[in-house]
Amino acid sequence: MTEHANAARTVARLPLWRRLGWRLGAAFLALTALGILLSGYLQYREQDRRLREALGMLLLNISRTGALLVDGERHRAVVEAGRNDTPEYQAIRRQLEQIQVANQLTDPLYTLVDVKGDVAAFAVISHGKEPVRKQYRLAPAIQPILGRVLADGHAAYTDIYVNEHGAWITAFAPVQDRAGRTVAVLDVDYRADVYLAELAYLRRQMAWHAAIGAVIALLAGILLARQITRPVGRLAGLARQVVAGDFTGRVRVASRDEIGMLGNVLHLMVDRLHVSNRSMVEVLVRALEARAGEAGSLRRVAGAAVAVAERLELSASQREALELGALLHDIGDIRTPEAVLQKAGPLTPEEWQVVRQHPAAGVEILETVPLLTPALDVVGAHHERYDGGGYPHGLKGEEIPVTARIFAVVDTVDAITHDRPFRLARSLADALEIVKKESGAQFDPRIVDATLAMPTEQWAELLQGVARNQPAAAAQPAHAAAQI
Repeated sequence: MTEHANAARTVARLPLWRRLGWRLGAAFLALTALGILLSGYLQYREQDRRLREALGMLLLNISRTGALLVDGERHRAVVEAGRNDTPEYQAIRRQLEQIQVANQLTDPLYTLVDVKGDVAAFAVISHGKEPVRKQYRLAPAIQPILGRVLADGHAAYTDIYVNEHGAWITAFAPVQDRAGRTVAVLDVDYRADVYLAELAYLRRQMAWHAAIGAVIALLAGILLARQITRPVGRLAGLARQVVAGDFTGRVRVASRDEIGMLGNVLHLMVDRLHVSNRSMVEVLVRALEARAGEAGSLRRVAGAAVAVAERLELSASQREALELGALLHDIGDIRTPEAVLQKAGPLTPEEWQVVRQHPAAGVEILETVPLLTPALDVVGAHHERYDGGGYPHGLKGEEIPVTARIFAVVDTVDAITHDRPFRLARSLADALEIVKKESGAQFDPRIVDATLAMPTEQWAELLQGVARNQPAAAAQPAHAAAQI
């Protein structure tokens, strides 16, 4: 029975990755982080381009200026002599040194001749003692740029390239004689390690900004998602309660948007369902009381059960489930023959077997109506005993739903104090004494204590004026206790 009552509460428990709030938060985070990364990447690319262009243009201007200061005729003489101790070599070398110092370059400037494929030869160098015409192997990134300078006679610079000595950017400018013929190429090298370090710093900054933005986006996304999904979740909880047959819940949605309108419509729908449900229950109760021939009996025992429940601090939904179960507790009797129900003498074993089937029959009837599922605990377990000797399942102690344990006590008090086909009513004092004696056996001791704690005046009112002390009934049939 408990599984029927809890089924609707567990159906809508979504995994974390399927909850709308987390999906909205994750989407907000992903979009923001993607935007930050894309923006940072574009800024990085633009900064990279500008730095490369600025550095290349600087080296290009240095190489152009230096090439103009080198006398092409004198340079031809240096190469033809093939020595670095001639006055012409020293003159050109001083010019290159001045250019290097003036532009604060750390690496020497030098001229190249005899460029063929991936090999060239040194001519004049601003620092060092490299011999004239010493071979110099060109890096692959240099070769097309150098070839274009020689072919076109215009200065140019490379992109950043890496060789065994590090990362570089190089500018070339043609050294020409008086006839405008290119006799050498001035090479201006610049180590790009500092530049690359700056780019790495930019990348780290971009990553940090993206991470910080992602955290901010996550927090903002969670807050925004909660503003949207919190009322939706509460309304979903209310809907689950309704599916379980609990109409006591209410959710206040303060927003005046579509969610607020949904909350108002849902409350109106719940109210109408509650009225419809009550009307259906009322029809069933009238039919059951008419069959039993005692109008008001089901409402009487339901009211007494709720009064005991209030002393046990049950929730509003549990009290409503108890009341509904009390009203419909014997609905399974409609499958029990009238002759068995109204029999004044002892029941045969076969008749007892028929009687014992009515709780299961009641569950089978009601479980097809989702809005009546809260009643199943009482309907299916009100004949279970606290010591495990009851029927139909032989449940024991806390295995019996609390609403069924409460109803079992109240139903016994009500049955003893009212006439039955097989016996006359007994006094309220007798009924409470019997309940007291069965504490821990047939009934839950805690519920018995709550029952006995209620004033007899309240019991008399709840049971509609039964006598506190009336004569005990005469002899009773053997099956009387079971039909109480």
